Amino acid sequence: LRHAMTPQPQPPTNDVTASSTTRRARLLLRITITAFFIIGAYITQFRSLSWYEQAVFGSVHDNDVSHEQRLHSETTFVNLEDDGVQRSQGRTNVTTTQLLQKSDSIYRKYNISTTPIVIEEYKLVFFTCEKIGSTVIRQLLRRMMGFDNYAYHGGGIPHIYPKNGLTPLHKFPLEKANEMMTSDEWTRAMFMRDPKERALSGFLMWRPTGEIDSKTINKAIEGQIDKPYVGNKGSPGMLAACCRERANGDYNFEVLCMDRMRSFEGFLDMIEDPNNADTSDIPKTKSDSSKSSSNATTYASNVLRQSASCPDKHWSPITHWRMEKKFYPQINFIGHLETANWDIRRLMNRLHPEAWDRFGASGWGEFRNESMFQSSSTVKHAKGSENYLNEYYTSKAIEDRVERIYKDDYENKYLELDRVAVGEAGQHYRDKFTERYINDKIE
Repeated sequence: LRHAMTPQPQPPTNDVTASSTTRRARLLLRITITAFFIIGAYITQFRSLSWYEQAVFGSVHDNDVSHEQRLHSETTFVNLEDDGVQRSQGRTNVTTTQLLQKSDSIYRKYNISTTPIVIEEYKLVFFTCEKIGSTVIRQLLRRMMGFDNYAYHGGGIPHIYPKNGLTPLHKFPLEKANEMMTSDEWTRAMFMRDPKERALSGFLMWRPTGEIDSKTINKAIEGQIDKPYVGNKGSPGMLAACCRERANGDYNFEVLCMDRMRSFEGFLDMIEDPNNADTSDIPKTKSDSSKSSSNATTYASNVLRQSASCPDKHWSPITHWRMEKKFYPQINFIGHLETANWDIRRLMNRLHPEAWDRFGASGWGEFRNESMFQSSSTVKHAKGSENYLNEYYTSKAIEDRVERIYKDDYENKYLELDRVAVGEAGQHYRDKFTERYINDKIE
């Protein structure tokens, strides 16, 4: 009887089971929602970064440009006044004693423009720069890595990692990469080029080559263009993409801008920072400069000179995009394109007594019977811009303007660039080389 009257444990009821199931479902729902927001935030940040880098620094956003040209335009512009302090999400982190940080442009994921190439066997870190023999230099680096097809150019080779087989700096642990960037046992090399010739070379390579007929120009003046302009002949070039960005849907101005880009002075209108330009002659408002057949060019020029410049690694000052300011003192070898045939041999001799004979003395040129940089045929994209200097630098004002655009490069003492008159850079740097290395055994 006592046993019958004593309360006995009861099996779980359906209500308890249902309550437990509900709690588990709610927990699973919270985890799912949290994961959704985390993934969503990551995707948003990634897309924003890609859009920002491409829209501001890429210069290429149209379907008229090849995939390789798009890759060539992935340029990251860096902070010239970098102080070595890491900043992330509004917080300032304590700086370390290491010069190279994970967040630095030369150590982030591979970028065709900014990532240095490492040849570990020869303790070489090479910083290539666009429009300064970057293609043939990468071919040289591939040859030093043992590739028999070092001279091949196409399908992303020799520029695109990992297709090119080259080893970028970021593939090494941070501690090892810091050793490469600071040790006296390592050579950290760059080649430079007279900014006046480099600017012209960039223009000749990427200007619109197709003619815009007078009928189309007149329609643009009258505001009758209602769709993006596509020329019938020639290539629009990357500068056309710059025009498309500046036009921002104004197809009439896009046409006038592209027409202006066919001239070297129009190119300077596009790439000059309006904060540093002399714009005193420009009317205060756009309405003061009407688009008539007599001043359409002036109108386009005035608008461009007041608009943000269009940066790209092929023409922007090296100091604006190559790497953070703190790294320039670490460069311990500077060559010049004007004396490349001498400087490349000087570099090879520095790396190894037999390096020049192995990699530079032969196997170059159109028929592989020249030494490296023996003739312009060595350079894949050579435009012979030095032969066109007098055609495009028609006044001292244009020359002064280019010096103003590239002021930061001239004043970066580690680049060893001198202000010289148009057409005299070759002789200037040859004389300078002879004076500096007169005792070297270089012919």
